[in-house]
Formats: sequence, C-alpha cells, structure tokens
Amino acid sequence: MNRFLASRAQRWAAGFVAAAVGAIGFVPLFGGPGYESALASGLFVPTAAAVATALDVSESLSASPLEGVGRGFQSGLALSTAAMVAILLHGLRVGLCDLPGGLLFFALTAGFGALLGGVFGALVAEIARGSRRRRLVCALGAPLGPLAGIVLSVARFYASPMVFAFDPFFGFFSGALYDTVVDVRPELWTYRGGSLATLVGVTLVASALRRSDRGTVAFVSPRGTTQPRWRLALGTAALAISVTVGAAGPALGHWQTAASIAGALGGRAAGPRCDIVFSDSLSEQRVALLLRDCEEEVASVAERMHAGLDGRLVVYFFRDSAEKRRLMGAADTSMAKPWRREVYVQLAGYPHPVLGHEVAHVIAGSFARGPFRVGGSAFGWWPNPGLIEGVAVSASPDDDELSGAQWARAMLDLGILPNMRRVFSLGFLGDNAAKSYTVAGAFVTWIVDRWGPAVMHEWYAGASLEKLTGAPWGALDADFRDALRNLDMPAGASAYARARFEHPGVWMRSCPHVVDAFDRQGDSCRGDHRFSRAQEEYRAALARDASDWHARLETSKIDLFARDSARGRAELERLAADDAVPRTVRDRADEALGDDDLARGNNSTALERFRALADRVIDEDYGRTMEVKAIGAADPKARSAILELLVGESGHGVDPWVGALALGEWTATTGDALANYLVGRNLALHERYADAAARLDRAIAAGGPTPRIEREAIRQRAVCACVLRDQAELERLRGLVVTPGAPFFEAAGRREWVLRLIARCR
Repeated sequence: MNRFLASRAQRWAAGFVAAAVGAIGFVPLFGGPGYESALASGLFVPTAAAVATALDVSESLSASPLEGVGRGFQSGLALSTAAMVAILLHGLRVGLCDLPGGLLFFALTAGFGALLGGVFGALVAEIARGSRRRRLVCALGAPLGPLAGIVLSVARFYASPMVFAFDPFFGFFSGALYDTVVDVRPELWTYRGGSLATLVGVTLVASALRRSDRGTVAFVSPRGTTQPRWRLALGTAALAISVTVGAAGPALGHWQTAASIAGALGGRAAGPRCDIVFSDSLSEQRVALLLRDCEEEVASVAERMHAGLDGRLVVYFFRDSAEKRRLMGAADTSMAKPWRREVYVQLAGYPHPVLGHEVAHVIAGSFARGPFRVGGSAFGWWPNPGLIEGVAVSASPDDDELSGAQWARAMLDLGILPNMRRVFSLGFLGDNAAKSYTVAGAFVTWIVDRWGPAVMHEWYAGASLEKLTGAPWGALDADFRDALRNLDMPAGASAYARARFEHPGVWMRSCPHVVDAFDRQGDSCRGDHRFSRAQEEYRAALARDASDWHARLETSKIDLFARDSARGRAELERLAADDAVPRTVRDRADEALGDDDLARGNNSTALERFRALADRVIDEDYGRTMEVKAIGAADPKARSAILELLVGESGHGVDPWVGALALGEWTATTGDALANYLVGRNLALHERYADAAARLDRAIAAGGPTPRIEREAIRQRAVCACVLRDQAELERLRGLVVTPGAPFFEAAGRREWVLRLIARCR
C-alpha cells in the first residue's frame, strides 16, 4: 500500500477525481449520493483508474500478472473512495437524501466500474511494457476501454429503440431526463453479476500465469502440482459466464433491439404510412383504432407543419410504464427517434393524448440535418432542446383550457417569462418541463404565424433565426412580449400559472429521485387502502423535501377520510387558508373539505366550497368536476350517484361498481341531462362509442347545466363521431363549436383542439 501511495500516477489520478467529482457536485441534482453523482463518477473514475494503473504497473518489469491485477484493484478502490468522499462532503453540505441507497447505487455503478477500469489498465500495461513509447501507449490505450463502452452504448441508442444503457465502466444510464424515479433495478444486479464473473475470471487466469526472466508472460505449471491448471480452468469458466451474461442481454434486460422488443410485444399491423407494434393481447377493433389514430395524426401534423413524412413511421404501443421502462428505458416519458422514424408511447384512449407530439418530432426530421435529424446547429450535431420541443408543441398543442400563447402571457404578467434566447439553448433544461415546453411552443407558433413555415424549417435545419428574420434576439424577444400583451386573458390565469410553472426543474431540485419514489410508493399504498404505510412513505418524502405539497396534502386527506378526521380537517383548513401554499394545492385541500362535507350530509357547506372552486379555477377538467360535485350537493336526486361516483363513502373511497350502479339508477329515474352526460362520457372512456354517442346526444339536446359540461359533452361526442366515421355528425358538431355564443369561446385551447380533431377526422 505504501508503494501504491507513493505512485505519482495514482496521486495525480486521485487529485483529478476529487476535483472533477467535487466540481460537478455543486449542481443541485449532483449534490450527494445518488444516481446522477454515481453516473458522473462512472465517467471519470474508471478512466482515471485505468490510466494510473497502466502507468504504474508498466514501470515495474518484474511485477507478475497477478500483482498487476492487484494494483488495478487497489487503484479502483482508492479512486472510487476519493470520489465517494467528495460526494459525501456535498451531501453533508446540502443534506443527504438516501445514504444507504446512494452508496449502493455508487457501488454497483462507478464502484464496480473503477475496479474494472483498474484491471483494464493492468492489461494495457502488459501491452505497453515492451514499447519504446510506454507512457504514451498507456496514456492513449488505457482510456480506450471506457471509451469503447460509451461508443457501444451510443451505437445501441442510435441503432435500436432503447434509450437506457448498462456499461462495464459507468454502470447505468436511465436514458429519460424527465423520469425522476431512478432506482437500483434487478437488471443492474444481474449485469453486475456478469461484471463480477469478469473480475474473478481475470484474477484466476492472472494467478495461473508467470513472468519469465525475459519479461514475457506464459502459463507455467510447476512439476508435481495441478493447481495453476485448475485456476486457469476456473478463470476461463468465469470469463465464459461473463460472456454468456453479455450475450443474454435481451432476456436479462441489459440491452434490446427492435426485433427483441417487437418479439416481446408480439403484435404488428401496417397501414398506408404507419406500422404499429403492440401487445398481441389487444382485440382486432382496438388494433384497427390504434392504426387509424396513427394515420390521422400523421396526416394532420404533416399538414400543420407544411411537411411530409420521410418514409414510414413505426409506433410502439406499450401496455404500461413498467413494460415500457423494461423494454426501451423510458417509463413515464413518451419519446421519438426521428432518425429511425420511430415513436414509443403507452396505450391510451382514442385520440392518443401525446401521439401527435411524438409524430411531430419524426416529421420535423424531414427538414432537419445531422445523424439524429433534430433541430440544432448548422450541421445537426449539437441539438437545441427548446427548438426540438417547441416545434412539436406548436404542431400538436395540448388539449388545454388556455392556448400556449395565453399561458406565456400569464407568465409575462407574473414576471417569470424567460428570455427567448435562453429558452432556445441548454437553458431550456433549467426550468420545469411544463414551463419550458409551453413557452417554446408559443414562440415557435408566433414565428410561424409572422414569418411562415419556411423560416421555421430553415431554423430547425440549423440556420440562424436572427439572419432568417433580420432581427436580433433582443428585438425578437421584445416583439413576442408585445404580441402576448394584446391577448385576451381569463381572470385568475396568473395564480394558476404561478402554481404550474414556478416550481424548479428536475436539474435544480434536491433529492428528486428519492422524494418522487416515496410519493409514488405512497400513492400506490393509498390506492390499496394501506393507509398507515402510505403515510409513512409521504412522511419520508417530507423529511427530505419540506415543500413536497403532494405528500402534505395526501397525508392530511388520509387522516380526514380514514384515520383521524379532526386532525386531517384541521391540517387541510390550514393548507387552504395559507397564501404561501401554491394555489392548486389550496384548491385540492378545499375540495377534500367539500368532499367530506358532502359525505357527511353538510350539503350547503359543500355546495359553497364547490361553487367557489368552480368559479375561480381555469383548469377545464378540474373546474368541470367541481361543477358536477356542486350539482350533487344542490340536487337531492343527483347527490347519491355523484357521491358514489366522485367521492365515495368516508373511509371506503370510490368504488367504480357502486358508482356505476348509482349512476344507472339516477339516469333511469330522471333522464337528467347531467346523468346522460356522465353515462355517455364513461361509456366513451370504456370504448363503447355507439352507446356513448346516444347518451351524449341526449345530454347535448337538453343543454348542459354549465358551459364546461356542455363543452365536454360536445368534445366527447366528436370523439365518438370520429371513431364511428360519422361525417354528418362531425359537420354538425363543428357548427356547435364555431357558432357565435357557443360555450367554446370561453376556452381557446379546448376549442382549437376540438376543431383540429374534427378536421383530421374529416
């Protein structure tokens, strides 16, 4: 060990590792043990261990192969320890999120990688030993192992649907920036089982080799003993196990190909422009509708972008986030690979809520440059995330209550609208995703409206927007803000924009993976009525992030409805009355109090709460739900059905079967327009489109009790008409949307979405 510490190469390597890992730890997401700090260490430490070991071992002409491997182990252990010390110091500075979990993640990624890096450096030392340029060979050859792993991971990313990567040196890369729950998955254990076999195999083989007086290495079995032969045989067997684990990657989940993913899903269908890959458990009717959805989105988005699909589009429909994460890597994040003309989404109802956005990424690739076919620099090698996402949002806006421009105006009024030059750079990643995507989409739409789609195409292809428009970024930013000031805005937009857009992006959060994992587990336990365990998970999240409003709200709601109602009600009243709490959280607290009032028969109090919420919120779906609950509190005939459908009995929660039974009784007894709307909407959500259409027609004919409910009835009826290919009905519905005085004139974003749907179906 003294000799090891005296090595100049090892001292330099330790200093480099401590400085590099220490510097990156000042980025909030990298401060302390966790996935990001382990990934960053995996990029630095194995390479440093490889170079230092190669230089160190190659100096000793008499060192045996086993001694070289041992020095590699020493180097990897010492340098990974130096990295972990730097990480722990940052953890003490900002607070430790999950020390045991962080240490385990580091050990299975950068820790193992450092040992493999040191062993690889020992192998390079054997090659460099006889070279006249020994140090140069070591300095250039040792990084080739870690670099080869990165190159292989990039090649797999480019040539297959997968976005994740398992690597001998850096360990594990999740692939999806916006999937905040990243944990030690079973695949990492099996992968490191292969790495352990590699280390054991190399060590046993090295122990069976001897160095001759001339410095060469050969297998020598001393007379009268078979021990070296057995070590060589065992080492070879261990290396064979390592190779087998590597070859079994698709079965073990370490890597995938398009063929292995298609084989796992099992189903495939083709249309004029779309190929879809899906679970073979889907019905023929569902498959046909998925294919239609894809074909219609391609045509609609291509028309909006003034571009065409370059080749055929392949869409992978995964059953759920767990299957999507296992097969291609991104759990809750939908993705596209324009250069492969592929899209990866989870199954959802018709029309798919995010398919159009991902299709837009692929169609935009038809006028992009570079190997990845995305917007960016002139040669397409440096992507511009703001431009990439802004073009997709502009081509396929969300089904939202406000348009993207209106949301941007609300941010302007609040003073949180970012500078546009920052949005269209890596600064895009600094804000939360909702804010960045919305602003980028609104600005791109403004550019297209003012200068035309050709300018957007050239900008996406790498041309300078300043040259294309003849205006510097400062002037473009000012003109965009002036255009926003001319928009009509609904009351209350700013308060909801603050709650929606002011929270920090994932890069600026501390402990996002740990906190979100606790919240997700808490939600799962709450759904299973394991209330004590759910509260434990939420409290664990709050211990790491006191501003985790989701955890505070859900803990109080569990108290109110299932454990200590007095304590829960008191806490919810504090949340609802605290101006420092985000507006959306205060509203959810108020809603929970109203639900409790409704369940206890305090109808007048519940009615007052629900009406106040419906009047002040601008969230279309949430406001409509409050209106339905208010009707339940005001109308004795509706109360039982709405209580069972949306609130549930205290302590039991909502039971869909009981809710459907109560709704059916209400509908049969009264024939109420709201009852028919609720039946029709639920039938549509369960893909019973013909039955849903009949119920929705009754609701529309009777007139919705509120504009929001009427809008949703028309929107759901348009979906049914699209599925049923009812062109006459689509034309009639279009008239209901655009007629002066129609309820849609109060919701610009929702109006635009319905008109786009009708246009694509026609």
